[in-house]
Amino acid sequence: MRHSRWISSFALALLTSSVAVSAQVQPDPCGTAANQPGDVSLQLSLKNGQAIFREGEIIALTAEYSSSSEKKYYLNTRGYDRSGRLDGMEVFCIDPDTGEDPLSDYFNGAMGFIGGGLGGQQDLSRKLYPINLELNEWKSLPPGSYRLCIVSHRATGPTDNDPYGMGTPPIPLRSNAVEFQVVKADPEWQGKQLAAAERALDSDSTGEDAKHAARVLRFLGSEAATRELARRFWSGNDQPFGWDLKFGLFGSPYRASAIEAMKAALKDPQHPVTQEFVQTLATLEMQSEPKYRLPKCDETNKEAWMKVRDAYFAAFNKQVADHMSGVGASLQGKVGKARAVSVSELLQSEVTLNPAAKVQLRQLLLASWDSLPVRQRNELIQYRWEQIGGPELLPILRTIIAGEPNRNHEIDKLDRASALRRIYELAPYQGRELILHEIANPKDDIGINVLGLLPERELQQVEQPLIAKLKIGNGDEIDFQLLERYGSERALPEIKAIYEAHRGEWACAPQDAMLRYFLRVRPDYGVAQVSDALGQRKVTGCYKFQLTALNEDIRRPKLEQIAIVTLNDPSPEVARNAAEALGKYGSGKAEAALWARLEKFHEQWKDRADELHYRPGEKPEVLAEVGLEQVLVQAISSGQAWFATEDTIAKLKDLATPQMQAELDGMLHEIQRGEYGLNLNWWPEGFLNYSVGGYSGIGIAALKRKLEQFPSGTHLNLITTIAERDRHRTEFAEVEDAAAANALVLQIQTPR
Repeated sequence: MRHSRWISSFALALLTSSVAVSAQVQPDPCGTAANQPGDVSLQLSLKNGQAIFREGEIIALTAEYSSSSEKKYYLNTRGYDRSGRLDGMEVFCIDPDTGEDPLSDYFNGAMGFIGGGLGGQQDLSRKLYPINLELNEWKSLPPGSYRLCIVSHRATGPTDNDPYGMGTPPIPLRSNAVEFQVVKADPEWQGKQLAAAERALDSDSTGEDAKHAARVLRFLGSEAATRELARRFWSGNDQPFGWDLKFGLFGSPYRASAIEAMKAALKDPQHPVTQEFVQTLATLEMQSEPKYRLPKCDETNKEAWMKVRDAYFAAFNKQVADHMSGVGASLQGKVGKARAVSVSELLQSEVTLNPAAKVQLRQLLLASWDSLPVRQRNELIQYRWEQIGGPELLPILRTIIAGEPNRNHEIDKLDRASALRRIYELAPYQGRELILHEIANPKDDIGINVLGLLPERELQQVEQPLIAKLKIGNGDEIDFQLLERYGSERALPEIKAIYEAHRGEWACAPQDAMLRYFLRVRPDYGVAQVSDALGQRKVTGCYKFQLTALNEDIRRPKLEQIAIVTLNDPSPEVARNAAEALGKYGSGKAEAALWARLEKFHEQWKDRADELHYRPGEKPEVLAEVGLEQVLVQAISSGQAWFATEDTIAKLKDLATPQMQAELDGMLHEIQRGEYGLNLNWWPEGFLNYSVGGYSGIGIAALKRKLEQFPSGTHLNLITTIAERDRHRTEFAEVEDAAAANALVLQIQTPR
C-alpha cells in the first residue's frame, strides 16, 4: 500500500539525519568484536572463489555462521528492509576504504527512510548457516586491490541479566578477511552486460534471471546503463525489481544523464509517471545542487537546522508539484498503461485540481482503466478512492460486480467487495439492490463488512432463506454472519434449535455469530450460551478465543464478570484471552482483577522465572505461560478504561519476569517524557482506528474517552497530510477540542 508518501519524506528524513548525528559519536564499528565469544564464528568467502572483478561487476559474498554450543546463540536471518536495503546488520570493513556508499544521497535526502520488515530466527549449531551478500549494495569501488572483512550484528546470546538472549543487544562478530581486486571495466564488456540485462528483463520480467539482470543494470555504472534505468523505472513497489532500478539511478556516477533521461520520460508516450518517479527526479535534481544539500542535524543549534530543513522541503515539494503539473499537460500524448497510471497518480497527488479538471481526469481514467494492472485497479478502489473516485467510475464498478468472483481474494484478480462498497457510497439505492441480490445469490467472495452496510436493523426477506440453508446443514460462514446482523427476534426459536442441536461442535466463526445474535435479541440467553461455550472443550478449540471474539459485548456487566472469573481458568490460553478482552473492552473494575491475576502468576513462577522465555523449539505449555504473562502486562499497561502511571509501571516491573523488563522500560520512558505519538487511520474500511502511545482503539468516542485519562500538559504529536485532514475535518476538530478540554498539547504536522 502507498499511504502517506509525503509524510515519510518529512518525518523519516529527519530521523535519518538524527541517526547520522548519533553515528558520529559512536566508536568505529570496524574496531569492535575484538572480544567475541570463542564458541560462535563467522566465515566470509567470495562466491565461487572469484577474486578479480571489473568495475561495476557484482561482488558476491557468502557469510557463514556457526556455533560449537547447541541452542545457545540465535541468528537474525532477515534479508530485506522496507527502506529498500538492509542497513545495520553488517558493517563492511574494507582496506583501503576508497569507495563510496552509492545510496548516501538517497538516505540523507528527502526520500530516504529507515524501514522495517519481517525476519526469522535461526538456532546456531555446528552446521554452517549461509547469508548471501553483495558488496556493491554498500560500496562502489574504483580499481584497486582490497582486503575485506565484515562485522555482523545478527547474532544474540545469553547475558547475566537475560540468560536467553531475548531483547539483548547483538553480539558483534568479526569475520576473517578476504582479498580481491577491482580492474577498470572496458566499454565492450559494459555493452555486453547491458545488452544481456536488457534481454533478460524483456523476456521474463519477474523471474530469477530478470532479478539478476536488474541488479546488473543497477550496479553497472555506465552512462548507457543509467539511461536504461531511467527508461525502465516508474515505481518501486508496482513494477518488478523497481527498487533496484530506482537505487541504480541514485548510485549512478552519471547524475546529469539520469536527470535528463527522466525528464524525457515525463513526456514519453509509453512511460508511466508516478509520484514516486517524480519525487525521485526532484531528489536527484536537488542533490545535484550544493545549496540544497541537507546538513547533518546540529543538536546545539537545532532551531536553525530546522529552518534549513523546512526550506529544503518547501523547495522539494515545489519541485515535485511543478513536475506533476507538467504531467497533466502531457497526458493526451500518453497511451495505454502509461496514460492510465499517470492519470491515477495525478488524481492522487497534492496538485490542486479544480472540480472540472477532476471530472476530466476521471473520464480519462475510465477510458484507460483496462490498461492498468489489476493489482493497481484494486488498490485504487480499496485505498485511494477518496482521491480518484467519482460517479464517472460507476460503469467500471458495475462491470466488476458482474464479473467472476474472487473467492480466494487473490491480489491479481478484481475485488468485487470493494467495488460494491463504492457503488453503495456513490448510488445508495443502486447499491442496496446489488447488496440484496448478492445476499440472495451469494458468490462467496463478499463479506459481512460490505453486505452488512444496509441501515435496516432487520431484513425479514432474507431471514427465512438463510435459516432454511442452516437447517439442512448447507450454511456458509457468511450466512451465520448475516443472521447475526439482520436476524429478528422472531427467528430466535429456530436459530436456538439449530445452535443447540450441535452445541460444542460448531466452527468458531458460526458459533461467534450465533452468540452475538443471541446477545443482541435475548441477552440473558446469550450470556448463558457464552458461559456454556467456554466449557465446551472436546471437539473444537474455539473456547481459547471466545471472549475476544465477542468484541464490545464484553462491556455487558454479566459478560465482563464471566471474563474476570475466566482469568483464573486452568488453561493459560483461555486466561490470556480473557485478559486481552478485558484490556480492550473491560470497565475500570477489570483493572483490579488483572492485577490480582498477575500477582498470582508472579507467585506461581517467582522461583522459576528463568524457565519463561521464547526460543525455537520451546514446549507449547511454556510458551502458553509466557504469552499469558505478556498479555496480562499489556492489558494493565495499555487498557482502554484506565491510564498507566509511573507507579503502575514500577509495580509491573516488580512482578514481571525478565522477558518483560525491556518493554516496561520503554513504557516508563514514554510516561516520564510526557510525550506520545498519536496516529489516526481510516483505511481500509473508512472508520477511525487510533493509537496514542501504547493505547489503541476504534472510533472517535473511544479516543475522546482515552484522552480524558492523560495528565494535563501531556504532549501529543500527530503527523498527517493536508488531504487527510480535509477529508476528516470533523473528526480532527473533535480531537483538537478533546485535547484542549483536557489541557493536552496537541501538535499536528501536515508537511506538503
